[in-house]
Amino acid sequence: MQDFTEGSIGKHVVNFSTPLMLGNLLLSVYGIINLIWVGRLLGHKAVAAVSATLPIIMLLPAFLIGLGMATNVLIAQAFGRKDTALLKKILSNSFFASIAFCLLISVVALFLGRRMLVWINVPPEILDMSLSYLTIIVATLVFQFFINWMSGMLRGMGDAKTVVKILILLTVFNIVLVPLFIRGAGPLPAFGVAGAAWGTALAAVATCVIGYIYLLRHNPYINMHGWDYSLDWHIIREVFVIGVPASLQMIVISLSGVIIISLVNTFGTDVTAAFGIGMQVDMLATIPFMSIGMAATSIAGQNLGARKLERVYATMRVSVYFALAIGIFCTLILFIFPHQIGALFLEKSAANARVLELVADYYFWMAFIFPCFAVIFVIHGILRSAGDTVALLVLSFIAMFIIRVPLAYLLAGPAGLAQNGIWIAMLSSSTLAVGLNWLYYKGGRWKKRKIFEKCGLHNHAEV
Repeated sequence: MQDFTEGSIGKHVVNFSTPLMLGNLLLSVYGIINLIWVGRLLGHKAVAAVSATLPIIMLLPAFLIGLGMATNVLIAQAFGRKDTALLKKILSNSFFASIAFCLLISVVALFLGRRMLVWINVPPEILDMSLSYLTIIVATLVFQFFINWMSGMLRGMGDAKTVVKILILLTVFNIVLVPLFIRGAGPLPAFGVAGAAWGTALAAVATCVIGYIYLLRHNPYINMHGWDYSLDWHIIREVFVIGVPASLQMIVISLSGVIIISLVNTFGTDVTAAFGIGMQVDMLATIPFMSIGMAATSIAGQNLGARKLERVYATMRVSVYFALAIGIFCTLILFIFPHQIGALFLEKSAANARVLELVADYYFWMAFIFPCFAVIFVIHGILRSAGDTVALLVLSFIAMFIIRVPLAYLLAGPAGLAQNGIWIAMLSSSTLAVGLNWLYYKGGRWKKRKIFEKCGLHNHAEV
C-alpha cells in the first residue's frame, strides 16, 4: 500500500503507472495466447466459434469493470482521508452490491445465451460450439469479477505491484490449463472448445483463491472478518452512480468501434486487413496511456479525499507530460516505420504489397492520434477520481457519435476520400475531444462533486 498524499507526485506517477502498464499488457497478451491455443489445437472453426462469442463476452463484463472503477475511486478517497471506518464500510458495501449485480448479469446471460448468439448472426455450423464456450464463461463470471474487484481495491490503496502479481498468476494458469482442458491428459478427457472455457474459468478460480490467501497475509483490509457490514445505501448508490456511467462509456466506445469497422469492411478485404493490423498495434500502444490514466485516478483520488487540491493539479500536469513523451515517441515510430510494422504481421510478397501500403496510409494519419490519447486518458483519470463519470460518458458520446461516426461516413462517402476519410475522421474526432475534455476540466465542475458528504463518517481512525 502507498500513501499518495505525501512525497513527490512525479515519482508516484512513474512508479505506480509502470507496473499497471505491465498488468494491462498481460491482460491483452493472455487473451491472444488462449486464441492461439484454440487455433493450433482445434482449427479455424473453433477459432470462429470462440471469436463469435467475443462481442457478448466483452459487453457483459463492461458493467463489472465500471463497478471496479467505482471501487477504486471510493477506496482511494477514503484511504486519502485516512478514515478506516469509512474504508471498511466501503469494502463490504461495494463488494456485496457488485457481486449481486454480477450474479444477476450471469443469470440473464445464461437464459438468453443462445438467443444472443443468434442475434449477432453466429453461423449455424458453429452455434453449438459457441454456446458451450459462452455458457461456461458466463456461469463463472463471478470469479472474473472478484479478480477485477481485488484489482480496483488494490489500485485505490496505491498497490499496483500486487495487482501485477495477481495478473501474472492468472496468465500462467491460463497458459497451462487452457491447452490441458482442450486436448485432455491421462484421465482428463478432451473437452474441445468447451475446454478453452473451462481452462479460463478454472484459472480465474485458482487466482481468486491464491490471490485472496496472499492478500490476507499482506493487506489487513482484505480480511472480510474485519469489515463493517452495516448497510449504507449512500455508498451502494455511489458504486452505481460512478460505475454504471463508466461502463456505459466503455459500451459507447465499443459500439462506435463496431460501426467504424462495418464502414471499413465496405472497402474490401485488403483495407480490412490493414485496419486489423493497425488496430492490433494501436491497442498495444494505448496501454501506457490507459495505465497512466489509472494511476492518475488513484493518486488524484487519494489527494481529493485528503482535500489536497494542489496535488491533484500536480498529478494532472505531471501525468500529461509523462504521457505526452510516450505519445510523441509512438507517433515517430509509427510514422517513420509503418512498412516494417506491417511486415511483422505479413510476409513481403506481391499478394501482400497492397495491404502493406494501406498500413502505411493508415499511419500517415493515425500515428498522430497518440498525443491526443495522452491528454484524454489523463483528463479522464482525474475526472474519474472525483467520481464525475457522467461527464466522461457525455464527452465520449459527443466524440464518438456526434463527431467521429458522422464525419467518417461524410469523408469516406460524399467527400470521396474512401478509407482515408475514415482515418482522418478518427484523428479529427480525437483532436476535437482533447479540446472538449480540456475545457470541461478547466471549468472545474468535477471539483464540486462530494462523494462522502452524506456518509456521516468523519476520520474515525487513521489508515
